[in-house]
Amino acid sequence: MSLSSFFVVTNALRLNLLDVHNPSRDKKRTAKGTADVKDNKETKDIVFNDDDANIQNDPEEEKTMEKTMTIEGMMCMHCEARVKKALEAVDGVESADVSHEENRAVVTLNKEVPDEVLKEAVEAQDYVVKGIE
Repeated sequence: MSLSSFFVVTNALRLNLLDVHNPSRDKKRTAKGTADVKDNKETKDIVFNDDDANIQNDPEEEKTMEKTMTIEGMMCMHCEARVKKALEAVDGVESADVSHEENRAVVTLNKEVPDEVLKEAVEAQDYVVKGIE
């Protein structure tokens, strides 16, 4: 047993001597896109790619909207997962953030979905929808 521990510790120390990750080769992300970082000895120069200036917003990306649902009956994380799965199965729902502690679900939509459809999806899982904003 002690011989095995000796080899584990020795291998860990050998791995610490290796330079597995070199951060100077990483690409840094900016608000407009990516930037290449070149490592000089004293300073770091950030060089932006030419493609960064031509980035345009996708018009479909701006069509998202949120609805907040008040849901009663959720008591645990399993309830949250069940409601989340039911809401995300509805056509037009991009994502759902469900909280059993706050009795709410924030649903992000990528197209118009009637409140009744969302309500039916949750109530089919035996939870009560008190309101949708």
